Amino acid sequence: MRYLFLFLALSLYSTVSQAQFDISGEGKVYLTNGSTQEFDFGFSYFRQEGRYRFIVGRHNLAVHKVPKKYSLALVLQDEKQIWVTDFINEPLNGFELQLDDYRIKLFKDAKAKDASGNFVLQINDEQFYFSRGPGQINFYFTEDGIKNVRVEGMFKPKK
Repeated sequence: MRYLFLFLALSLYSTVSQAQFDISGEGKVYLTNGSTQEFDFGFSYFRQEGRYRFIVGRHNLAVHKVPKKYSLALVLQDEKQIWVTDFINEPLNGFELQLDDYRIKLFKDAKAKDASGNFVLQINDEQFYFSRGPGQINFYFTEDGIKNVRVEGMFKPKK
C-alpha cells in the first residue's frame, strides 16, 4: 500500500512538472495602405535543455514556470489607426486572429457611433469599444494552456 501511494504521488508530480502546451494561431492584419498580410501568433510552454521556455508570437523567453498572463496591447492613434506591435510594426485598420477556441477580430464599423474611431474589438460573440488609453487583451494561463481571456481598457457597448 505504501508503494502504491508513492507511485501515485510520483506520477502526479512528474505529470505536473512535465506540463507543456503549444497553441498555434493564424491571423491577418489589414494595413492602412490597403494591403493585407498574414501572420502566425501563438503560445508555447515547454522544457528545453533543463529550462522552461515560453514563446509568444515571435518572442522567446526563459521562465521558471508558466506566466500567469500575457497582455496584448492595442494602441489607438488619432482615432484613425491601431498599433499591435506583437503582430507587425506598422499601423493597422484591423486584424483577425484565430487562437485556440478564440476568434479575435478588430475592425471599423460605421454603426459603432460610441466607439473611438469606430473601432470594434470582437472576441467570439462579445464586442468592446476603446475607452481612454490603450486596450489590452489579457491571456491567462495554466500549465495546460489558456484558461481565460479578458479585455481591459475597453468597454462593452450598451445594447
